Order: sequence, then C-alpha cells, then structure tokens
Amino acid sequence: MARSELLEESGLKTEDAKTVDILVGITGATDLERVRTASDRAAVHLAKTHSGLRLAVAYAGVEGTSSDEGSGAVQLLTYKSAGLGGGTYWLTSGTTYQSLFALARITGARVCTIVNSDLAALESGAAGSLAAPVLTGDCDLAMPIYAQGRFEGLLNASVLSPLTRTLYGKRVRYPLAQDFAVSAGLLPIFEHPSKRLQAGGENLFWPATEAAIRDKKVCQVHVDVRHEGLAEGVELTTVLTQVLGPLFTDIEMNAAVWQRIRGSHAVPISGAPFPAAEERGPIDTRPMVESFVLALSNLQDLWSLVLPPVSQMELKRMARSAPEQFRVPDELWVRIVYDFALAHRLKILSRSHLMGALTPLYLAWVASYANEVAALSDAAAEARVERLAQAFEAGKPYLLSRWRWPDRFNP
Repeated sequence: MARSELLEESGLKTEDAKTVDILVGITGATDLERVRTASDRAAVHLAKTHSGLRLAVAYAGVEGTSSDEGSGAVQLLTYKSAGLGGGTYWLTSGTTYQSLFALARITGARVCTIVNSDLAALESGAAGSLAAPVLTGDCDLAMPIYAQGRFEGLLNASVLSPLTRTLYGKRVRYPLAQDFAVSAGLLPIFEHPSKRLQAGGENLFWPATEAAIRDKKVCQVHVDVRHEGLAEGVELTTVLTQVLGPLFTDIEMNAAVWQRIRGSHAVPISGAPFPAAEERGPIDTRPMVESFVLALSNLQDLWSLVLPPVSQMELKRMARSAPEQFRVPDELWVRIVYDFALAHRLKILSRSHLMGALTPLYLAWVASYANEVAALSDAAAEARVERLAQAFEAGKPYLLSRWRWPDRFNP
C-alpha cells in the first residue's frame, strides 16, 4: 500500500508524519492531557537507556483532528480506533492494531510499542523496557510478564497461556497482553489482514501466535505494570465469549500449523520480577462450587453434546465433594478445554450457548485452584500453574485425536 493511502486511512496529513525511532500506540480512548504528561515521563525513562531516540505517541482521536507536537520531546499523533468495549478493557480490535502498525510504518519507526489506554505502561516506563530488546535486535516481538498475584489473571493461567504454549511451542506467559513491542520487520506482516478477518470471524489480534506461526523471535520482559480489572457488572459468560471465542477461531484457522508442532521451549526473559500486589483475603469458593453443582443438573443435556461420557462421570463424582475439598484434576480440565474448542469448531451449539455451558466449569476450576494454592507460597503457586501447563502439553494427543476423528469418543 502506498504511503499516501496509508496516510489517508490513518487520518494524517503528510506533514504530520515525521520519522521516528519508536512509535507508542495507545489502544482505545484516553484523556489528551494524561497522554501529554505520560509521554513526557516516557521520554525521560527512555533517555536513561537510549538517549537521542525520537519518540512519537499515537492516541485515538476523532475524525478531523490533527497531530499535536506535544512538549517538543515527543511527537503526538492521532489515529482512528475501533475498540471492542463491553467492560473487557484489555480487548482491542484487530483493525485498531492495523491502524497503529500502519502508522508505525508511515513514520519509519524501528519499533512499535503498543500500550493499554489506562497508560500504565507509558507512565511506568514499561513501554521503553519492552522496546529495548527489539531495538537491540534480540527479538522481533517483546511480550510482558506482569507482576500479578496468584488470584489475578486466572483466565490467562487456566486457558490462554497453557493452550497457546501447547499449540504453538513458545512459552509466552501473556499471549493476549495489553502491552507489547513489535520490530519494523514484523510490521508489514502484522499489519496485513489475517485469515480470520478475511473470513469475517471474530476480530481479535494474538501477537504471540502470529509471531510463533512465522517462527519469529519472541522474548519476554518483566514489567512493573498493573492494569485495572473488569468493569463492574460484566458477566463472566460475556468475557469468555469475547476472549475464548476468538481463541478457538484462531485454533481452527491455524490447525495445519499447530498439528505439526511437538513440545514447547522457553523464550528469553529480561529484567527481574517485580513484586506482585498484596493479596486480598481468602477466596470463598462455596458460591462457585454451588454454581457448578446446580449446572450439573440444569446443563446436563448441553454438556452431553460436548463432553465424552468419561468426563461427565468425573464431573458427577466431583459434585459430591465438600466445597473446601473440591478439586478439578488437571487432566480433566485439559480435556474439557480441548472438547469445547472442538465443539466450537463443529458448531455443536450456538457460540453463546457454548460459552454459557463452559462458564460453571470454569468457575469449578477457579474454586479448585483457589483451594489448592490458598496455603502455598508464591513460588509454590507458580509451580502449580506450570504443572497445569505441562498437563496441557501432555494432553495434546487427545486434542489431535478428537480434532481428526471427532466421533471417536462419542457413545
């Protein structure tokens, strides 16, 4: 695509797009004054390790707005954004990423660093930390490792991270991170519409997956960034639909790739871990267990369409446990995730009903995990998450068999 066409799509004038070394793209709407302040802080952080680099920050603007030169140290640009919203603040549409990647190419940026609209990564200096290994050529994509407590990011720990690690062979802790850095060499690849978008599927962008399937160098960086949680009132089923739906779609689109991958390997990590936020009091698992037990009666017909009989028998056995003794074996949880991914592909149920049927099973896993790690040290809790990831890898032959012969395990 010609530069003039890229400029027109991004809503920029030719004179607005000056050459820079790092373009920081903010996903979603945010306050301009906060952008200016955070950008100046980012420039100060960056100068400590990489002096003399030219920095630009792009924020979502309304149609017809022009770029702003900021304080002089940082060039401010606007772009057109299309966020998903719905309370799941960390989700950004693929078209927003494409606009930012195109803008990075327009400005000739050596690195494009994406940050969440809460500006936590920009204000803390994490944007520069993520850009550093890309600037030095150590990797093509730098992903963050957040300083999260044992009860934070459980959807990531239970599904996103272990599943993408198993399928694509790279051990990336946060494959759907809000903040990451991309090299100039990857920009044309990431900017190009994916097969998923061309097919009219769910519009989410998975940077770690896109890099892994192209065998690009991925690294991780410890960052002192803490993002806010879900907006009040957002239903869990909505979250699962907006996150796992696109993930399962990607699995289907990339089946030819992940079926050939065996095992996984670690990717380089830079920086030292930051202390996690203080944990709140113990989690009351009783409501989650009760929700699961109730669903066992109400959703049996739906679960029987997705899960093999042996899994259904294990669920009935679990329901007889006292809440404080409640456990979901790793092998069972792995099979449940794989079976729901297959059901998503086969369209056994409507996508909304499928995620509704998965919700109480996910709550069951959360209750089990909370019971197990409540009395563990942080290191032991981390090891527990790693064992689950290893169980996903050990269970990959099950997914391969069911994917290729979906009726084999049916009665």
